[in-house]
Amino acid sequence: MLKKPATWHSRHDLPWLIAFVLPAFLIVVAVQFYPLAYSAALSVQEWSLTESQQPKGFIGLDNFIEELGDETFRRSVRNSVWITGGAVFLEMILGVCLAYLTMGASWRMRAVRTLLILPMVIAPVAAGTLWRILLNYRAGLLNHLLSLIGIQGPQWLASPDWALVSVILLDTWQWTPFVLLVAGAAIASIPGDLLEVAAIDGASRWQTFVYIELPLLMPLLLLTLVFRMLESLLSLDSIYSLTFGGPGFSTYTLTFYIYTQGLRNFNFGAAAASSWIFMAFASFAIALVFWFQRRDW
Repeated sequence: MLKKPATWHSRHDLPWLIAFVLPAFLIVVAVQFYPLAYSAALSVQEWSLTESQQPKGFIGLDNFIEELGDETFRRSVRNSVWITGGAVFLEMILGVCLAYLTMGASWRMRAVRTLLILPMVIAPVAAGTLWRILLNYRAGLLNHLLSLIGIQGPQWLASPDWALVSVILLDTWQWTPFVLLVAGAAIASIPGDLLEVAAIDGASRWQTFVYIELPLLMPLLLLTLVFRMLESLLSLDSIYSLTFGGPGFSTYTLTFYIYTQGLRNFNFGAAAASSWIFMAFASFAIALVFWFQRRDW
């Protein structure tokens, strides 16, 4: 007996599919597309809440041109690149290394992994406050430990360069455990037969890692890299509690700059334009990683 074609089922189920999908689609439009469209409309208008309660009118690309010419904005871009690049690079290296060092099912290894994961469960505002205390020049624990070995600690949060390093250290400390978790799960999923065959064929531990394990880990590590890049670029609360963008503008990031323009200076037009520039910048960085992921490993 001939079965009914699959298209009959599709036509029969179409009303039910619409009934289930349409509410979710409308919610996505309401919470994502409408704010984006409204932000795009604001980016081409002049609106400072300190001057007017309503937008003053269409000004074209003036907001974008003004933001791109602002030295504080350009410095925020440079800081975002340094912080995201430095922190994510350290997190990926340290996370993979710690994943290999803590492999095993013994209670000791489980206890070590649990301790290493603890920084990730601390709220970023609390983590920033904690590190602000630790990095205090006169009473901080870190400078005290350095003094015990004869090293005079720097003014971590008062020096522009060291403040930038402090933000990178905080991000690395808090989010290396995320890479550790992902890398550990990926390593555990590698078939043991491949490693045994490589050992029988005389491959060294380094050769096994480079030619067998790393290609298998690479797709998941690149996906982890995307998540960490986005999270680091969007980070605001830890910088707010650690340095508040200071000293001066030395730790301003794109997100902190947008926050300052929109919620402190109430310049909504400039904040919207900065947000779209930030979105283009982040999209380019993520697209670059995805292009890299398409390579044949």
